[in-house]
Amino acid sequence: MRLERILLKSFGCFDRRDFDLSDGVNLIFGPNFSGKSTLVNAIFFTLTGKPIIPKVGLSAMTQSGAPSGTAGLSFRNGKQSYQLFRSTHGEVQLRLKEEHDEKWRILFTGKRSADEDLRKKFHFSYHHLAAATFLREGEIFEFLARQPADRRDVLYALLGIDRLMEIRQRFIEGRRMVKREEKRIQEYQRSMRVTTVKNHREEIERVETELKNLEGEYELRSGVGGESGDAVLVAELTQAHERFQKEIDTLIQERASVLSGFTDVDHLRASIKEIESATAGAGGLEKQREALIQRIGSLNSRIQTLAAECETLRQLIDRDHGHCPTCHQPVQQKIIAGILVEKESARAASQQELEAQQKTLDEQTANINALRGLKQRHQLMQVKVERLERIEARLANLQREFDGIANRLGALQPAVDPQMDTGSDTPADPAQIADQRRQLKYRIDSLRRRLVGLNKEEAVIAHKLQELQRTHHQANQILRTRLSFELACDGVEKTIASLQQTVLQPAEKEIQRWLKRMNLTRFSQIDLKSQPLLPSLNVEGFERNLMLLSGSEKMMLYLCFKAALSEALGSPGFFVFDDPTLHLDPDRRGAMIDFIRQLAKEHQVIVTSNDPEVQAGLPDAHLVETGPHSSHV
Repeated sequence: MRLERILLKSFGCFDRRDFDLSDGVNLIFGPNFSGKSTLVNAIFFTLTGKPIIPKVGLSAMTQSGAPSGTAGLSFRNGKQSYQLFRSTHGEVQLRLKEEHDEKWRILFTGKRSADEDLRKKFHFSYHHLAAATFLREGEIFEFLARQPADRRDVLYALLGIDRLMEIRQRFIEGRRMVKREEKRIQEYQRSMRVTTVKNHREEIERVETELKNLEGEYELRSGVGGESGDAVLVAELTQAHERFQKEIDTLIQERASVLSGFTDVDHLRASIKEIESATAGAGGLEKQREALIQRIGSLNSRIQTLAAECETLRQLIDRDHGHCPTCHQPVQQKIIAGILVEKESARAASQQELEAQQKTLDEQTANINALRGLKQRHQLMQVKVERLERIEARLANLQREFDGIANRLGALQPAVDPQMDTGSDTPADPAQIADQRRQLKYRIDSLRRRLVGLNKEEAVIAHKLQELQRTHHQANQILRTRLSFELACDGVEKTIASLQQTVLQPAEKEIQRWLKRMNLTRFSQIDLKSQPLLPSLNVEGFERNLMLLSGSEKMMLYLCFKAALSEALGSPGFFVFDDPTLHLDPDRRGAMIDFIRQLAKEHQVIVTSNDPEVQAGLPDAHLVETGPHSSHV
């Protein structure tokens, strides 16, 4: 991109002014308060929609008394000419004129929504221009005062990692939520452990036995000295017969419910043995899957590294300058093309291996989930066998009682002397027999209530088993979700590391090249990856903070850093420096002028100054005067 003209209307201190720009060095020259920094701000505002000085409102850039101000730029991008206008109210307009056209054609007009169209079309961003293309007055001091976290955030925004960081943070939050849910389900599963089935079974059998004996004794007492003789006994036996029939029917229904899907207990036991045989040789699957996950992560990292290397080789081939843009050594396009083919082949092979490993991982995950389901089914089937054994035993007892009562009802005859006790040869006292019957009735009712309570508790346990099966299914789903989040986090982190390596390593070499060109070679080591955006330097083998350098050294190093970072990120083709020689001693001022001349050999440079020595040191620069009596250049 080459800037050709600055167009202002009611912007800053200018009413209506245009300023032409040329290739090479453009020196914006004038006294203080003549509008030099206003032109720098106008260029930055037109391209980004934001003032170059942070926390300054857009209304402050409008000329006093004017309702709105407008800044515009004429520039060339390739063979096409553009005009970009932006008002302090937010309106944006982009015009295009083809090489052989005479009139401008409006591409789009709008407010801040047009900024996204500008970024897509010209590939520049606010963070890129602010950090690598523009130098405003006092910027270096604000830069040095930043905290490490702030510098890291700026670096992420420059590299486009900020969105990846947001995505990674969302994955981390999702993984944290899944872990909390997984922990909740595990605690819920522990709280639902069924450990009292055996105790209930023994208690139920004991109560049933005692109840059976008491009911038999009660029937005997009812037949001796009873109030109604055989009629009372027949009535009570009939009630007992009906009660046993209901209990038998209930147990038969319960057995059918437990046997759902199976013919009998033997069929259930055979299925349990089949599951045990199937799961016996399934050990070690978890370790194999963990090894696969690590292998897949390694392959992802390798593929991303190879992709970055291939992209770098393609850019080297596309530029076709005949020399490396980093080390400036001559290169052979055929050799680079051969290396690119090898890298692409390695990347394709790694991608194929990754797909095979991912397919294997999916199969093993499915096998593990199936194994867990089998184990869970095995546990539930074991519980069903125990329940069926209790039901069968209870049914056998009830059937015997039922058959006995039926026989007694069928063969009942009035042959018992109501005045004789069955356990004694002496006559029984009717009052004593009635009292014994009342006591037996009370104990029988109490045992029946106890038996009902135990059966309810067993039903609760059965419900818990069903709930446990459901939570096992939820736990498996949560586990799969957590593994997906972990793989996603690992992939994003590797992408971020690869992107940093791809951009920052060339930037380190480029800044080292500029330091050598500017005779600042005693800065022997630059590490942008571990120390984001130059918080410290290795100076002659010692680590030194940038704040401890002299003012001129800071400025020279800072501009070398901007030039290197711009090259690594993709230079827009120009630099804008607002009074870079301010506070420099004569020697460093001369070095700065030399730096500007060298930079102008490859880029368009726009510099502001009010120093006559700078003007004398740049005799070939295109002069842009901002004084009140200067002509419109």
